[in-house]
Amino acid sequence: MTSILTNTSAMAALQTLRMIDSSMAETQRQVSSGLRVQIAADNAAYWSISTTMRSDNMALSAVSDALGLGAAKVDIAYAATTSIVDILTEFKARLVAASEDGVDRSKIQEELSQLNAQAESVVASASFNGVNWLKTTAATHLMETPDLKTSTLSSFVRTSDGSISLKAAEINLKNTSMLNLGGGGILQKEIDGIGDIGGFRGTNANSVAHQGHESHNFTGPATFGLADYVEFDVVIDAGIHSPGVSFTGLRIDKNVVDVALGRTDGTIRTASEMRAVLQKVFTDNSVPATAYETLFTGGSSSPRFEIGSLENTGEPGSSIDLFNVISDFNGAYPAGFAMGLENPPVDNHDNMYPVAGIQFTKGFTVSPRASFWFDVQVGPSASATYVVDRAVVDAALGSTDGYIGDATALATVIEYVTAGSGLTATPTGNGITFAADQTMYPEAGNRAARVSVGNVRSDPPWALMFDLAEIDVTTEAFTVDEYIEGVEYMLQRSISSGSVFGALSKRIEMQTEFTAKMMATIDKGIGRLVDADMNEASTRLKALQTQEQLAIQSLSIANASAENIMQLFR
Repeated sequence: MTSILTNTSAMAALQTLRMIDSSMAETQRQVSSGLRVQIAADNAAYWSISTTMRSDNMALSAVSDALGLGAAKVDIAYAATTSIVDILTEFKARLVAASEDGVDRSKIQEELSQLNAQAESVVASASFNGVNWLKTTAATHLMETPDLKTSTLSSFVRTSDGSISLKAAEINLKNTSMLNLGGGGILQKEIDGIGDIGGFRGTNANSVAHQGHESHNFTGPATFGLADYVEFDVVIDAGIHSPGVSFTGLRIDKNVVDVALGRTDGTIRTASEMRAVLQKVFTDNSVPATAYETLFTGGSSSPRFEIGSLENTGEPGSSIDLFNVISDFNGAYPAGFAMGLENPPVDNHDNMYPVAGIQFTKGFTVSPRASFWFDVQVGPSASATYVVDRAVVDAALGSTDGYIGDATALATVIEYVTAGSGLTATPTGNGITFAADQTMYPEAGNRAARVSVGNVRSDPPWALMFDLAEIDVTTEAFTVDEYIEGVEYMLQRSISSGSVFGALSKRIEMQTEFTAKMMATIDKGIGRLVDADMNEASTRLKALQTQEQLAIQSLSIANASAENIMQLFR
């Protein structure tokens, strides 16, 4: 049916044209933008995901930049650390040279000073963008400072619940700092070290003593007539704790000589025969002594004779002394002649108490975290261990700083901590003598209480006691061997620090590569969600353009039929 009010054909053609125009607009937008999902209305889920991932990719780009900055800082620190290793290697070589006899240490010290200046210069210049990981500014010593952690950004992470976080590669500058404002860097001394404990470290002091004895030069030979004699008195085991036992009127005459030597001529020809005669006198008179002592003389061939205590008098002393020597040879020999008995001893040891000692080297401080301990055995007592810490030092010396500055102070501390053990520590000049307390152990000689002091240990066992800048081979503050040991310690710590930077550099390199791959992968994933298929879109656009032309032609035809009806009314 044809109507003058409604052109149904034109309306259908117009609707078709509108639909084609709408599809063409969408297709042209995809072709021009390259996106299948450009706004949320296109696909809300895909648009949300792609927008979030684009934001994450921008964050990853910033992470990549941060990794570049971190790599630069690590590379600078690593390069400077390897330079320090080279400097310390040269330093050690110069110290070895300084240990040779006859070298001019002042010249070597000039080289060492220049090497130290170079080390300080390297540390000071090891910065990137104002950041220096080798020179820290902690006001306290690093051993007393909390961890000095720094980091470089390494990754951006979004978890399954949608939360985000940043990950960083951390490094503790306490382990890599070469120089710190408050001390404690690799090139600086440590705290809590007590060095050689004033010379006490390594002590293995064992005391020695033996019986009282003395030797005399034999001034014979001498021949005794029937009326000739030599008389003398002897005191055995007299000492500071007892008067000893006296024997008086001991007599050598022809009869004693002949019986002792098995002859009849009354002649004593040698020091060895003099020993035999004296031994008979001691035996006949129950004198607790021997004439066959050899501690000084060594044997029967000696031109001297020697007598010693048997230490069986019950007295605490260990000694032998001759007194009141008189003789009468009826003018055959000079007045007072007694074959050497009348003369003072050539060698004389009486009342020996076992002693051992050490030499004090230099002062040291026992910090609140440091201590040392040692073993002591006196006489028959069991070995015991004694610990010296800061509290003991201050209590013994009445101080507050834990400083032990000389032999007297160290001896005072040792006696304080070993009180009741029977040990005495007596300062003598720059040394300390260890002995048994004679009020507890009065016996002298072989019976005397031996003393053993040793097995000295400390916590920490060892610590660096000087800065690199303090090394001076022209002074006696430390030995060259101690300097070498300290520089070797710095060298090994520097090598370890370089290893830390090397490992961190490798991690940053790997993370940088991973971040680049992540960004590329995210871009690819976004493209799969929202990118338009340009082949398909261009083909569709061409088809829609053709459809548009046909729709316009159809609309024109539909409008033409209405004009035919208008002709009927003309």
